[in-house]
Amino acid sequence: MPDQPRTSVVRRLGGLLKEELPALSVGTVLLVAGAALSLVYPQGIRLIVDGAIAGEDPRAVTRAAGVLAVIAIVQGLAVAGRHLLFSLAGERGVRRVRERLYRSLLDQEIGFFDSSRTGELISRLGTDSATIQSLVAANVSMVFRHVITALGGIALLFVTSPRLTVVMLLVVPPIAVGSVIYGRKVRALARRYQDALADASHVAEESLSSMRTVRAFNAEPAERGRYDAAIAASYDAARRRARAGSLFMGGASAGVYLAIAAVLGYGGKLVARGDLTAGALTAFLVYTLLIAMSLGSLADLWAEAMKGIGAAERVFALMDRVPAMPVAGGLRPARCEGRIAFDRVRFSYPARPDVEVLGGIDLHIAPGEVVALVGPSGSGKSTMAALLGRLYDPVAGRITLDGHDLRTLDPTWLRAQIGVVPQEPTLFSASVEENVRYGRPDATHEEVVAACRAAHADIFVRGFPEGYATRVGERGQQLSGGQRQRLAIARAVLKDPRILLLDEATSALDSESEALVKDALARLMTGRTTVIIAHRLSTVASADRVVVIEGGIIVESGPHRELVARGGLYQRLVERQLRAG
Repeated sequence: MPDQPRTSVVRRLGGLLKEELPALSVGTVLLVAGAALSLVYPQGIRLIVDGAIAGEDPRAVTRAAGVLAVIAIVQGLAVAGRHLLFSLAGERGVRRVRERLYRSLLDQEIGFFDSSRTGELISRLGTDSATIQSLVAANVSMVFRHVITALGGIALLFVTSPRLTVVMLLVVPPIAVGSVIYGRKVRALARRYQDALADASHVAEESLSSMRTVRAFNAEPAERGRYDAAIAASYDAARRRARAGSLFMGGASAGVYLAIAAVLGYGGKLVARGDLTAGALTAFLVYTLLIAMSLGSLADLWAEAMKGIGAAERVFALMDRVPAMPVAGGLRPARCEGRIAFDRVRFSYPARPDVEVLGGIDLHIAPGEVVALVGPSGSGKSTMAALLGRLYDPVAGRITLDGHDLRTLDPTWLRAQIGVVPQEPTLFSASVEENVRYGRPDATHEEVVAACRAAHADIFVRGFPEGYATRVGERGQQLSGGQRQRLAIARAVLKDPRILLLDEATSALDSESEALVKDALARLMTGRTTVIIAHRLSTVASADRVVVIEGGIIVESGPHRELVARGGLYQRLVERQLRAG
């Protein structure tokens, strides 16, 4: 994803806050008021110091102190209001960024996720978005505040003592130049750090989400090593960033204190000669400190701004990415008969374009026909199912449904016609009922129960303490493999599709459960076009036709008995399974 011009990124960040103009306008007024009041404060100090030294009426000094107290309270209220308004505006703006980014991610084609790491995408939603929030909320308001304070302070310094001001300003150009150089360097270093942190997050997410596998293979030391290596890389990037920051901050700090020393030395001479009052020198020192703190903060904010712009570049690049395959839009036929045709279909996965998975598939399936796809692992069976659901498009050839090229059909309409029962069902960390209803959110409770009964899942669901309200845990880990598979079948039953894709739908079931589910599937398949991917002979034998795939091409096709009698690859697969049994 190429970087966007910085001006374009800044313009878009500003666009995020257009809807917040009323709040930001009030916040800006409070910001100016707070900054102005902070500039008034040193003048009060001047009056108090000069009054005390001159021996004026103590009540006048007390009144001046009282005025300063009132100013402090009013300024505090202005700062609180400014902070609240800018913070809420930033939060709302970043909420919109996260919503749009998440929508964009959901709209991307499956090939995008094949070549992207989940941890990195989560980092864009979390870490990068938080960095943007800091930029558009706190940092923007703080920049305005410090700029007003610095410029106003310099103007008042000239009013107080032009000669002292010239001395103080001798250190400003080096600080300004250093800020620019430091900001550019930090931007590159911060990007490397964020990328390294995303790598570490990906490793952690992958390990923690597969803890059963990690534990089964005693792979904890290996996973610790992977994570430690990733964290070490992020630490290395952070260390380089810290070194650059420490050099600059040390130089800036030395410059500030040199300025104070110069002001005290030269200012003391002016007071001794009577060219400047002690109160004016005190006020000058306070202004100098205010300006120094503002300039130092601006340097930090510049570095943070560069980090925020770097994060925004990555987020906007994802938001602007145009999916290679649309999520919706196209033909929506009035009905679906279920006639499927693969015409000279060739396919390679986008992440591995040099490896051809399907080498010219020709297959026609009649409406209501039950076709079983069999063959060695990696032969292309599941790939054909993925192409039929249009998770990918063929590299060459075409796939049609009722004569319509899948590329011309509305993907949402197409997938509404297809029910999928995968080999490894995916359940969400929600209740049983919510998982079954996932493919048809408007289904009633009674329809969910009927679907579970049809899939022979109602028996074990009612045995749970909370019944259909029982939460299944992350990825359904609180259920057995057979229970997860039966809920996936219930989900397909509830969807009531025209086409069924069964990818090893009974692989995780014991013989008793398999018999029950096969009975449910037999009723479900009646009148529907069904594609079965299976190895079990009991599942394949009942199909109208068996299609044998090897090396991405169809090598045999026909009824089970005919293929067994023919003595080809299918017979060898059957004999191998019988020997294994």
